[in-house]
Amino acid sequence: MTKNLSNGFEPEDTGKNQQPQCRVTGHPPGPVARWHRVADSDRLVLENTAFQVEIWPDKGGAITRYVDRASAVDVIWRNPYGQPPRLRPLDQPMVGGSDLYDVMDGSWYVSLPNGFFAGSYLGAPLGTHGELRSLPWDVTAIEADAEELRVSLTGRSVRTPLLYHRTLTLRRDDPKLYWREAVENRSQLTLPVAWLQHPTFGGPLLAGARLLVPARTVRVGVADDPASLQLQSGYHGEWPWVRERESGVMRDCRVVPPLGSGRDHSVQVTDLREGWGCVWNEGRNLGFALEWDCTRFPYAWSWNSAGGIAHYPLWGEGHIITLQPSTSPVGRFEALVQAGDVLEVPAGETVSTQMVSGFVTRESEPRISQYSST
Repeated sequence: MTKNLSNGFEPEDTGKNQQPQCRVTGHPPGPVARWHRVADSDRLVLENTAFQVEIWPDKGGAITRYVDRASAVDVIWRNPYGQPPRLRPLDQPMVGGSDLYDVMDGSWYVSLPNGFFAGSYLGAPLGTHGELRSLPWDVTAIEADAEELRVSLTGRSVRTPLLYHRTLTLRRDDPKLYWREAVENRSQLTLPVAWLQHPTFGGPLLAGARLLVPARTVRVGVADDPASLQLQSGYHGEWPWVRERESGVMRDCRVVPPLGSGRDHSVQVTDLREGWGCVWNEGRNLGFALEWDCTRFPYAWSWNSAGGIAHYPLWGEGHIITLQPSTSPVGRFEALVQAGDVLEVPAGETVSTQMVSGFVTRESEPRISQYSST
């Protein structure tokens, strides 16, 4: 990982068992950035008066902590079978998504260019959710003044001619994190991509929570093994109701099921009124919201599990919900290309988008009242 930083901020090169110096960029009480070490990896912490975010540059620029400072709630899920943190898949055959699950510690990462399923990307073998989620990214700049902090990272694909650029911006006393995400195509070919954000939410916010999203349509992917799903494979209907495979009962997919309930489902929503969604906890008057460009990302996937995966990789554990803005529906990459359900990045050009994320209350976010009854 390269740390090429501004403002004279340059952590010393440290040995494996040596702690890096904790130098700070920023002007307290304005937003600041600081490095700290977890196990054998350096993490970059960004914070202002409202929230704190921890980034793991060496593992795909993943967001590993996202904490509301007022309540001390961390919304990022922790995998009980992913601790201590691991950087590389085990030296075993890559089957059953093991290339992902071996290192799935719980985080927010980007999936590109093959969407979800492992397979061939124009001849390049890529694992589940692609390779950028696990490759080291460079921190290319940290710039700060008394009002604003900007951090830039770049991920370089090994097996494709793609670069991923991210700039995160924090503002003084502002509870929102501002994202600029961009995919650069270094080749002389127009390249198709299935691109999605993959935040994995967990922790105390989920107890009694609901997923609020202004969608009209919900779909379930067509499963290779329909008996492995709790919901009806290939179902298509009006959000949020989906038919359960065995009982035929309609499940309300807004509801985050209680920990240990044995529920599990994965759906995709579309026909969005706007690109916005929130994991909302009425009892806490607290939620975590994500806002995106729904013309660029017209789908959002949501995996919701409360001990419903009895075997590998979670073994009956986990309390998880995701909200994943996506350029493409769920599907294998070859089928998405054939159907035209991909985003094209022109030769030598860059495609970018912007997002906003942050903790919200009913008072701070009018859309909570607008969408909590729909």
